[in-house]
This record gives sequence, structure tokens and C-alpha cells, in this order.
Amino acid sequence: MKLIYNIPDKLWWIHDFLDKDHYKTIHNSIIKERRDINLQSAIDVWDKNLHNNLVAPQRVDVSAYPPIEKLKWKLLNNSFFKCEDISSINTSIHYMKKSSGINWHSDNKWKYGATYYINTKWNIHWGGEFMFADTDAYGFLPIVGNSLVIVKAPLDHKVNPVLSNIMPRMSVQMFMK
Repeated sequence: MKLIYNIPDKLWWIHDFLDKDHYKTIHNSIIKERRDINLQSAIDVWDKNLHNNLVAPQRVDVSAYPPIEKLKWKLLNNSFFKCEDISSINTSIHYMKKSSGINWHSDNKWKYGATYYINTKWNIHWGGEFMFADTDAYGFLPIVGNSLVIVKAPLDHKVNPVLSNIMPRMSVQMFMK
């Protein structure tokens, strides 16, 4: 596990978040079960401003999904990020196909949001980058499999539209209160 980028008390980007075997288990479970996990458009769940002029991502809420339970435990018990007073974690799987993205927002109703990247390979020409902006820093983080981005609300961020019709951008989203 390596902390690659950090805005103190606002954003953490951690590579090699899980051991390779567990990462492979999560990846394979989500890939193999993608047709059976009832992915649905975020249109009816999200505020329309999040996906205005974009294709809304496909998503499904998951709870007690065995491949993801260790991921949630590791999120709450890692050496770089100490979340305090977390009473609940909402978890979902996101698939973002071509033209899917998420407009600027700050996740104000949560204490923290975390994105765990599933894709083992991602080409920089396929879009889908995580963008962030703050008074102290701004930039983007590329998609790197087995990496985790943690954002403390409120931090403005977005996901650029996916440009690939070959591969969806896949992630596990965790929102904490």
C-alpha cells in the first residue's frame, strides 16, 4: 500500500490498496456477475445536475457482498486515512460506459466518499479521470486498478466522460456518515 497523493485532511490517493489476491477476487466477482447484479441507470437515483448532458452511470447498491467486505474493513483500518465517528457506509458498484460521467459536486450529505478502481487496465485516451478542485490544489487522478481515492466532504470533484466503447470504467463507491 502506497500513498501517492494527498491534500491533508481532504484527499488521499492510495495505490496497491488490497493484496493482489483480494483485488483479483473483487475484480473477477464484479466482472463475472455484472449481468446478474441488476445494474440500473443512476437517472432515477441521483440529482439530475450530476449527469446533466452526460449518460448517467449504471449502478447498484450492495450490502453484505462478501468480496467487498474486506475492502470496507481495510478502508476503515488503513495507516494513511483515519476516519472518525463513522456510523454507516453505503456501498455501490458503478459501471460507466461511453459518454458516462459525473458533473462537479461535493458530496455534502456525507463525511467521506471513496472510489475503489476495479479496472486492471485503462488507457489514458479512454477518459473517465477523477478531477478535483480546491483553494489549495486542483488536478486529476487517472484510473489505476487497485487504487483508492478518498475525499472528505466538501471537496469539489467530478468524473470526466468515458470515451471508450471498448471498456467500461468500473469502481466500488463507498459513502460514509
